[in-house]
Amino acid sequence: MAEADLEDLLAKTALGDRRAFRRLYERSSGRLFAVCVRILHDRAEAEDVVQDAYVKIWRYAERFSASRARAMTWMIAIARNLAIDKLRARKTPVAALELAEKVADNAMRPDERAMASSEAKRLIACIKSLEDQDARLVRIAYFGGVTYAALAERDGTPLGTVKSRMRRALSMLRGCLSQ
Repeated sequence: MAEADLEDLLAKTALGDRRAFRRLYERSSGRLFAVCVRILHDRAEAEDVVQDAYVKIWRYAERFSASRARAMTWMIAIARNLAIDKLRARKTPVAALELAEKVADNAMRPDERAMASSEAKRLIACIKSLEDQDARLVRIAYFGGVTYAALAERDGTPLGTVKSRMRRALSMLRGCLSQ
């Protein structure tokens, strides 16, 4: 299909023309699907991503500018970005949690030694003054970069409980550091 035709269909889609959008889908979905399958290696996930991509294309068609990109390039970029996001979401936080627990032991890590400023020492001391479970949550969440939701799921604890414990631990840390 000619690039001008795709641009015309996108312009009509931006105006809410459902027939133009259907023709755009018919003429470009194969390419977008191929890109998604190549990234995800899973046909079902690729189909989901292509559908999400067309929702975005419908929603943001008015933002397309032929002076900045070709129509197919613009649509492929949307699909590719969504496929990459889906690929990233596949990775479970369990590996990050386990790594964070190994790193967060009582001995100072090399990065802690490098940051051996008085503030870093005070922070470490304050974290050690917390209850073991609270200190573990703080280390995993803030040094391991793990979300509260992932912590709750991993520990089988309600999210509200994790949030409450983190709020309490952070309040205690704030009080300890202000002394």
